[in-house]
Amino acid sequence: MLYGWAIIPLMYLMNFFFSGAATAYTRLTIFNILSGIATFLMVTIMRIPAVKLEELSRTLDRIFLVLPNHCLGMAFSSFYENYETRRYCTSSEVAAHYCRKYNIQYQENFYAWSAPGVGRFVTSLAASGFAYLILLFLIETDLLWRLKTCICAFRRRRGLMEVYTRPSALPEDQDVADERNRILAPSLHSPLDTPLVIKELCKVYEQRMPLFAVDKISLAVQKGECFGLLGFNGAGKTTTFKMLTGEETLTSGDAFVGGYSIRSDIGKVRQRIGYCPQFDALLDHMTGRETLVMYARLRGIPERHISAYVENTLRGLLLEPHASKLVRTYSGGNKRKLSTAIALLGEPAVIFLDEPSTGMDPVARRLLWDTVARARESGKAIVITSHSMEECEALCTRLAIMVQGQFKCLGSPQHLKSKFGSGYSLRAKVRSDGQQEALQEFKAFVDLTFPGSVLEDEHQGMVHYHLPGDDLSWAKVFGVLEKAKEKYGVDDYSVSQISLEQVFLSFAHLQPPAEDEGP
Repeated sequence: MLYGWAIIPLMYLMNFFFSGAATAYTRLTIFNILSGIATFLMVTIMRIPAVKLEELSRTLDRIFLVLPNHCLGMAFSSFYENYETRRYCTSSEVAAHYCRKYNIQYQENFYAWSAPGVGRFVTSLAASGFAYLILLFLIETDLLWRLKTCICAFRRRRGLMEVYTRPSALPEDQDVADERNRILAPSLHSPLDTPLVIKELCKVYEQRMPLFAVDKISLAVQKGECFGLLGFNGAGKTTTFKMLTGEETLTSGDAFVGGYSIRSDIGKVRQRIGYCPQFDALLDHMTGRETLVMYARLRGIPERHISAYVENTLRGLLLEPHASKLVRTYSGGNKRKLSTAIALLGEPAVIFLDEPSTGMDPVARRLLWDTVARARESGKAIVITSHSMEECEALCTRLAIMVQGQFKCLGSPQHLKSKFGSGYSLRAKVRSDGQQEALQEFKAFVDLTFPGSVLEDEHQGMVHYHLPGDDLSWAKVFGVLEKAKEKYGVDDYSVSQISLEQVFLSFAHLQPPAEDEGP
C-alpha cells in the first residue's frame, strides 16, 4: 500500500516532462527498472566486505530512499534477510554462539530502523508519497506557478529596466497609439465591462542580449468581436497566446479576462476561456464523442443537457460520421475541428483559436467559419491567429499585424487595406493573335499612363500590375482601360483593391528572420 501511495504521485509528476504518451510510457518504464533493480544491485554489491565500499554503500542507500522502487526492493531483501538470520540464530545454542562469535545481527522487531530492519524504507515510502502529493497539489492548483512568478520577479529586474528605458525599435502607428491611450486612460470603464483587456503586456527572455518576444502591447476585445492576430514567424503571436492562457509568465504588464487578472487569478481566468492550441492536445484512445462529453462535464454543463449539446456540436462541424471513432484515426483536419469544438464548449466569454482551420478541406473550413461567426454573434470575444487572409477577412472585425513583438497596425480589414494598400491591382489578358507585339504595346501603355506601376507577374499573355498612387480613382482607372481595350487587343481585365495579403507582405522587411518565438 505504501509503495502505491508513493509511486503513483511520482509517476504523475514525471508525466509533466513528456508531451507524448508513447514516449512517457517507454522512458518511465526504463526509469522504474533502473531505479529499482540497478540501485538495489549497486547497494548490495558494495556491501560485500571484499569490495571495501561499505561506507559508500550506506551513503547511496540514504540517497536512494527518495525512490519508491529502491525502497520496495530493499525492504523485501532486508525483510527476508532478517527473517532467515533470526530463524537460524535462534534454532539452537550452537547457532546462537556462532552468530555472536561472528557478529551476525538480526532484529527482533522487523520494523526496526537499523539494518536489517525495514523501518527506514517504510518510513521513506510514507514520507516521499506525502511530499510528492504536496508537490502535485502545488502544481495542479497553480500555487507553484505563482511562486515561480514571484521568484522570477527578482530575476527580471534588469529586463524590466530595459523595457521601460529602451526606445521602440519601430515607429508606432497612430491607431496602435490611440488604442494604448484609450486602455491606459483613467476614465476607461471597469475591466468587468470588457471580456479581454491587455495592458502593456511584455515578455523578455533573459539572454546575453535580452530578447523582446512581446513588447508592450495593449488591446481591448469587446463582446461580439473577433480579433485577428497576424504576424510572421517569430513575431510573438504564440508567446502572446501562451501568456494569456497562463502557459508563460509575464515580464511586465497585465491582462484581464472578465475582470480577473492573469497574474493573480489565473485559475478563474482559465474557467472563462476556451483555447484551441496550435498543436492538437487530444487523447488518442478516446472517441470524439467521449472527448466532448468529458470536456462538457469539466465545463459544468448540466448532465441532462450534455448529450444534446454534444450532438449539436458534432453536427455543426460535420463530425457525426467520425464521432464513434478513436481520435488517433482522425485526419489532421478532423482533429482541428475537434479541438475547435472543445474550445467552444460551455460558451466561455473569451475564445482563443490558434490557426483553427489548418488542414481542413474547403467545405469543413466554411462550416468552421459559420460556427465561429455564430459564437461571435452570440456575444463572445474571439482572438484568432491564421495564415489565411481569406479567413481573417471572413471572420475578423479587427486585425493587428505583429512585427518584432509590437503591433504595427490595427483596425478593420477594410481600414488596413485603405490605409496601407494604396493603389489598385490590375490583371489583363491580351488576345492571342499577334500576342507578343500587342502585349508589348499594352505594357508600354500601362507604364506611360500609370507612372510607377509595377509588373508583378506575366504569363501566357496575362499580366498583373500594381498601380500605385493615392490620386487614382475607380472611375479614372476603368475609363482609361475601356478606351484602351480595343486599341491594344485586351480580351478582358479586372481591377481590384490591394488585398489584405499584400498589406501583410508589405511589413515583411520589418521582421528579421527567426526560427522560434522564444528560446
